[in-house]
Amino acid sequence: MPALPHDHHAPHFHVRSVDGYVNDPNGPVHYRGAFHLYFQQVFDTPRTGPVHWGHATSTDLVTWTLHGPALTPSPGTPDEGGCWSGNTVAADDRLYAFYSAFESGNPFQPVRRAESADGFEFTGSIPMVDAPDASERPVQFRDPFVWWHHGRWCMLVGAGLAGDDADGRALGQARLYESADLAEWSYVGPFASRRRTDEGTGHDTGMMWECPQYAALGEWGVLLVGAWDRDEGITHVLALTGRDEADRLADPDPAVRIDQGPNFYAPSVMRAPDGRVLVWGWVTEGRDASASIEADWSGMLTLPRVLTVTEEGEPRWHPPAELAALRDGAIASVEGPLEAGSSVDVPDVPARFELDLELTTSGTDREPTRVRLVAGSADEDEHLDLLVDWQAGAVAVDRDSASRDPRSHRGTFAITDAVASAPGENAGESRDAGAAEGPASVRLRFLVDGSVGELFAAGQALTCRFYPQAPPPWTLRVTAGAGGPVDGHVTVWRLRGSVG
Repeated sequence: MPALPHDHHAPHFHVRSVDGYVNDPNGPVHYRGAFHLYFQQVFDTPRTGPVHWGHATSTDLVTWTLHGPALTPSPGTPDEGGCWSGNTVAADDRLYAFYSAFESGNPFQPVRRAESADGFEFTGSIPMVDAPDASERPVQFRDPFVWWHHGRWCMLVGAGLAGDDADGRALGQARLYESADLAEWSYVGPFASRRRTDEGTGHDTGMMWECPQYAALGEWGVLLVGAWDRDEGITHVLALTGRDEADRLADPDPAVRIDQGPNFYAPSVMRAPDGRVLVWGWVTEGRDASASIEADWSGMLTLPRVLTVTEEGEPRWHPPAELAALRDGAIASVEGPLEAGSSVDVPDVPARFELDLELTTSGTDREPTRVRLVAGSADEDEHLDLLVDWQAGAVAVDRDSASRDPRSHRGTFAITDAVASAPGENAGESRDAGAAEGPASVRLRFLVDGSVGELFAAGQALTCRFYPQAPPPWTLRVTAGAGGPVDGHVTVWRLRGSVG
């Protein structure tokens, strides 16, 4: 990305605008031979202006071309305060954008529709559906998602209703509407609802659900929602999986996080021409706002992820095969056993790289294997740690020492059940009581683009921001912990920039 060549924190192959503030991806769609990816954009980092829909296109999911805004607020209309979250669908050789028109102070953001003949400019905004009746005690309403479902067009809109049970718990809800023509809509009922649980934890279901997204995968349906709280604002994204039915998500399982890191929100779903379900998210900042304003940019979109489900309906996340095209040659590849307590260094690591790691051990009763990204001097005062915890069966990212800048956020985050009980088994399978005595393996990919890392392991994902002050080249140091050797390979790939 050519906008900020002096800033090694800036992304090169993650989609974002040249400068300013970027947040939710909106309405990815394949239209007339290209992928169109829209996103919320404000032209200044302090966010003094209204939200537009930025726009990028690609034919391969790797190389992206930025264009001018595709959806622009109109003075004197309900969306003059901004065109916020929504999605797009193709019908009758046209694209239709459904979105929330932002009105300051209004908890019920008007749902509107605009259309385009080419995907590059949407016009003709008109209203779609009304907010819930006051008798339902709504407290929030926004963010449409439209898709073709069981023979008709359907729309989900995120909502929150005031608590009316014995504990006064709020109700998060995805409300379902249906239409034959994308113009006239009727309310069907709640597609899925859940009383707030786990308040204040990493699985808090929130006082309302925003940015609802849905995908049917065989008999299963997967509903993605952003858990929102009036005091905390955005928190994390949850998936509810149940049986796909025409009017509801039947018997959904307990909500699970779809990303185990601190910097993922507002997913956006599309069905690719080959049938895959692709999902992008907003990569939030991991530093104080003053640092982003100083840098004059904030936020980006994740790489695309492929959503699948297991036979039991559990969601899984994988990088698409196309991302291998980002590789611009191997920096180093380390093969063979690494003795307990020993280390191997990979020098000259740039700000954009991929770590491909596959390790096996004879048992899990050993200290963690550590991959340390060392920035700057040999005293390692700035480093990001990736830890394979064999005993816990987890892979963790520790960014407590990743930056000398006190405005950078800290914390350790983990993908659990990342270690398979034996080589050749799928990572993430439940380990039986004797697994600690038998062989174990782990496979992961970690893609780094300046200040963002996306970790994939055992069908799970973890998105994390970090901001080393020392510019590259950096060093990757792999250290086997005490307790026995580890075998396998560690390959570090240089990745090319591809957005502009």
